[in-house]
Amino acid sequence: MTTLIVSLPPAHEKLLKYYRGLMQDAGGAIPQRSAVHPSDIKPMLPWIAMAERQGPRHLVPTIIGSAVDEVLQASFTGINLFEYWDEDMFDPMDTFYSNITDVPCGGYNVRTLVGQNGLQRLYQSSMYPLKGRSGKIDRLIGIISVAKSEPLLSRFGKPKDIKTLDVAHIDYIDIGFGVPEGI
Repeated sequence: MTTLIVSLPPAHEKLLKYYRGLMQDAGGAIPQRSAVHPSDIKPMLPWIAMAERQGPRHLVPTIIGSAVDEVLQASFTGINLFEYWDEDMFDPMDTFYSNITDVPCGGYNVRTLVGQNGLQRLYQSSMYPLKGRSGKIDRLIGIISVAKSEPLLSRFGKPKDIKTLDVAHIDYIDIGFGVPEGI
């Protein structure tokens, strides 16, 4: 379901404000990946994610904050996420990430994740486009919020242990270039 966002969670608003500052520094253009300075977003780092998109069905997290790994009890850094999503997630997730880099715009989604241990998590992410070294918009920066239904377990799993049950909400954020048509 795609609707207009009324408001983002507070941490997501902070990243959006930082991102808009990067855009302002870039003269209103999509900022370079190299413009992101960890010291500028230090309190958010445990929840920050960065990824590389190299075309359809190819999204590889290059950085995932330690808090996200801890709550998910698995690390997805360096792995094409499409190798771990069920096939019914391919089209909605590919459309979501394609829109962020191709429009370009921000994206926000809410998903329900579950691990093999039965631990369910409400996963919220806000993602924004960045330019890579080549100047192509093929990088993303985002922030993730994860709420879990039980205390952390002592086991650290593998990415295959996490499954997306559903995508409860997808929305796009106009960063100055519009949002996907039909939204």
